[in-house]
Amino acid sequence: MKALKIFSLRKTVLVLGTTMIFLLFSSLSTTESISNIPTKHVVNIYQMKFVPEKIQVKKGDIIEWVNKDIVPHDVTEINKEWASKTLNKGDSFSKKITTNFDYFCSIHIVMKGSVSIKK
Repeated sequence: MKALKIFSLRKTVLVLGTTMIFLLFSSLSTTESISNIPTKHVVNIYQMKFVPEKIQVKKGDIIEWVNKDIVPHDVTEINKEWASKTLNKGDSFSKKITTNFDYFCSIHIVMKGSVSIKK
């Protein structure tokens, strides 16, 4: 009878220990996964400016440009490698960021901005 109680106690300790180790490693991988979730940043287009004009993000983050101005604008990479469609008031354009770049509004070329990746 005493041997049975000792066996049962050891089994309980083993199960609890294994469960605690599993939970510990599960929470660590969840924390790592959460840190890899991209952050969404917003650049407003207002009064003929990109606000903020310069923005730093982590690689893989997403930037959404939102036109809050009364006139149409666009977002065009400085070397014209990519461009948004024309954004009317209330329209937006999103892009996943993988590299540093400068951009401008091809409709109003005085409007400029830049994106850089945090190191």
